[in-house]
Amino acid sequence: MKKRVLLVAMLQLFMVLGGCSSDSGNDSSSVDKQKITADYVADVASTSDFVISNDNRVYLYGEKDFELKEIDLTGKVTSLKAFLDANFLNSRLSISKTGEIFLISPESDLNKDKIFRFENNFKELNIFYTMKPVSSPFATKIKLTSIAENKDNTYFVYDFNNKQMKRFIPELNGDVFVAGSEKREIKDGTGLNAGFSIVTKILSQNNVLYLIDNFDPGNSEKSFSSNIRKLEYVNNEWKVTTLLSSTTETFIDLAFDSKNEFYVLIKDKGISKLNLQSNTLSAFKEGQFEVRKENHFYGFPSKDIQSMKIKGDDIYITYANYLIKISDFQTKFAAAEKK
Repeated sequence: MKKRVLLVAMLQLFMVLGGCSSDSGNDSSSVDKQKITADYVADVASTSDFVISNDNRVYLYGEKDFELKEIDLTGKVTSLKAFLDANFLNSRLSISKTGEIFLISPESDLNKDKIFRFENNFKELNIFYTMKPVSSPFATKIKLTSIAENKDNTYFVYDFNNKQMKRFIPELNGDVFVAGSEKREIKDGTGLNAGFSIVTKILSQNNVLYLIDNFDPGNSEKSFSSNIRKLEYVNNEWKVTTLLSSTTETFIDLAFDSKNEFYVLIKDKGISKLNLQSNTLSAFKEGQFEVRKENHFYGFPSKDIQSMKIKGDDIYITYANYLIKISDFQTKFAAAEKK
C-alpha cells in the first residue's frame, strides 16, 4: 500500500514538473522549434536607455540598479559605474561619433538642466554643460527629457518645462533655440509657431529629426494623442510636420535600418513599419516573439517589447530583464514568417 501511494505521488510530481514552462531552458525539442537565432541574450536588469558604439558594444543604463553597463560582442555584461541613489532615475543616454557617452537626468531637480559626460574610463560622471536659461518672463527651469546626437557632433535636446527643442553645440560650448511656442500643443509650423507636448524620442536620420511627441491633454477637454513628427531645416528655419497621429495607440520607439526603412515600436502591439511616402503603418512583428541562443529559448509577446534600436541590419531589443541582439534581423524575421 505504501509503495502504491509513493508511486502515485511520484507520478503526480512528474506531471506537475512536466507542465511547467519558463522563458529559457535546455529542452532540445523545444529549442528546435524556435525560428530566430539571437547573437546574444544579456541579463541586464530593467533598462532605462542604451546606446551602441561604432564597434557594436552596447552601453546601458539600468532603471533599477542605477548602473552603467557594457555589453561586449559576445553578450558579456560588465558594470562600469554604479550610483548610490536614485538621483539619476529614468536617465537618457547619447553617444558621440568618437564614443563619448552623455547622460541627461529628467527626474533630478538639481540636474535636470544639465548634460553629463562619463569620463576617466567611465569611472566618473561629470557635468559637461548646463543649458542656458530661457529668456522669457513665462519660462521655468529647463528640464531635459530627450537627447539625440545629430551625426555632426551636435545634439538635439527637448526642454519639457518650456516646450522647446534646442541644439547643443559642444564646439561652441553653447546651445541655440530650434523650435517651440512654450505652449503645450501639437502644432505644425516653424520656429516659435511650432508647438510640442511630451517629446519622448528624438532620432536623427539623413539630416532630418524624427520625434515621438505625446499630447497630454491635462485638464482640458482635448483627447490624448501619440504623434510621429518630423523636424527639418528648410529655407533657413526649422520646420515641424506631423506625419502620423493616433488617439488609440502609443508610439514608444523609432529606428531606421540600413535600407532606410522606418520602424515604429507600438505599446501593447509590437513593431510596425512606417511608409514615409504615404505615412501609413504596416505590421512587421506582432504576436509571439521567440528566439533561441544555443540551447536556450526565450518566448514573450511582441507587445511587451520595451525599446529597440537598429544599427545597420542588427536589431537590439529590451524585454523585462533582457537585452537581445539579432543580426541580419530582416532575413531572419522573414524566414520565421514562412515556417
